Amino acid sequence: MKQDNEKKPKKEVSLFAAVLLFVVVCAAIAIQKGVLNGDMGSMFFMLWVVVIPFGLFHGHTSAEMEKAAIDFTCKALPAIFVLLAAGALIGAWIAAGTTPTLIYFGLKFINPKIFLVTAMLLCSLVSLACGTSNGTAGTAGVALIGIGNSMGIPSPITAGAIICGSYFGDKMSPMSDTTILASSIAEVNIFKHIRHMVYDQIPGYIISLIFFLVIGLQYGGSIDSPETVALMNGLQENFHLDLIALLPLIVTALLLILKQSALMSILGGAVSGILVAIFYQGMGVAEGFGVFYNGFSLATDNETLSTLLNRGGIESMWSLAGITLFGFTIAGMLDYLQVINRIAEVVTKRIHSITALSFITILFGFIGNAIAFSQNFAIVMTGTLMAPMYKKYNLQPMNCSRDLEAGGTYGCMFIPWNANTVFTCGVLGVSVTGFIPYIPLLYLTPVTVLIFTLLKYKTDKIYDDVGYVDVTERLAADPERQREISGIE
Repeated sequence: MKQDNEKKPKKEVSLFAAVLLFVVVCAAIAIQKGVLNGDMGSMFFMLWVVVIPFGLFHGHTSAEMEKAAIDFTCKALPAIFVLLAAGALIGAWIAAGTTPTLIYFGLKFINPKIFLVTAMLLCSLVSLACGTSNGTAGTAGVALIGIGNSMGIPSPITAGAIICGSYFGDKMSPMSDTTILASSIAEVNIFKHIRHMVYDQIPGYIISLIFFLVIGLQYGGSIDSPETVALMNGLQENFHLDLIALLPLIVTALLLILKQSALMSILGGAVSGILVAIFYQGMGVAEGFGVFYNGFSLATDNETLSTLLNRGGIESMWSLAGITLFGFTIAGMLDYLQVINRIAEVVTKRIHSITALSFITILFGFIGNAIAFSQNFAIVMTGTLMAPMYKKYNLQPMNCSRDLEAGGTYGCMFIPWNANTVFTCGVLGVSVTGFIPYIPLLYLTPVTVLIFTLLKYKTDKIYDDVGYVDVTERLAADPERQREISGIE
């Protein structure tokens, strides 16, 4: 049998077949989520019966396909662990009084009309300092969602402000893994890369702040309303609301500042929250450690308080973890079959201008996020395919790294099954269709980059004495210029 398999020739996947399979996978997920409102994880698993026969037809064995799926799924484990830790953190922070304290004082001091602007600015600073959008959404974002709900602001709108701030800070932080990856794959100094992105971020960021200011003016939540007063009284009756209750937040922030991983920072915040719940809030030991897995539960007649606090725990994230796990199995098979590479090879041959080059790079960032459910994969895949093309158009590598982030970093939030999107929806308790209308920065950035490229603004050349022509050979013979444009010594 083994000899038969070895003799069986493997057929190259045609462009038509690659596109067809890609469309089938995306359509199945879209129908499952958008039409049937079903679990995406189960659909990814069911798609095995589509992708494996496709591989068999092209000469691969089912064992080879399954091995590719399992091997690639190893890349999903870090994201799954972070997701489960975030579920534990949500429950632990509530039990410790951390989230209730933030909500209580947020209600007391933050003006509802500028709350959304405050949320975006705060998340920008936290993410910029820590270099993690997921870490920011899973910590500061959780508290801000609670405050927004208490003020009568719909969760999707608050989530939009949190996402805009978190992803802006992540993108502009030298500690961010996506920022490091984009600059590395394009071979440009990270600070040169960040400075170059400032120009396309400023317009979208200002417009986003104005957007949230205008929306915020429509909400008049106040601590004087009977509902808010009842909520604040309920928080005071059930928790000690003071600095000690904020210790889990401080622990998490310190771990992030010390450049610990998002997983360890969130897990550290969750465990410290359980300890505060037991030794300060008076929760029983068994009940306290039970919160870590089962989430927090409070028996109360106050519906708002119940909705706000009865959540969290590892258990609440298993469905989302399944989406990531099964999704990566399909990504592994598509990667093994070279489906995306086949599409990319053909597309790159049709690039005839710098605007098209920028557009395709951004588009591949979105596709990479859709196929592999990972920002990092999208950036690495796109950078590997597209970085050499920029030399053929006399464009400095920081143009490439900018385009990689516009599609690879921001593109993930438009893909419902992407690991980052799944994580954000899980910790903030919102759906993709809910927050999509409220993330203007993520829409505006790719558009701004394309407009700049079309107008040839901030599209720095490698050699100013020629136009946008192929300088690959000239650059290869000019190591001094290579060092200058990269900024890497």
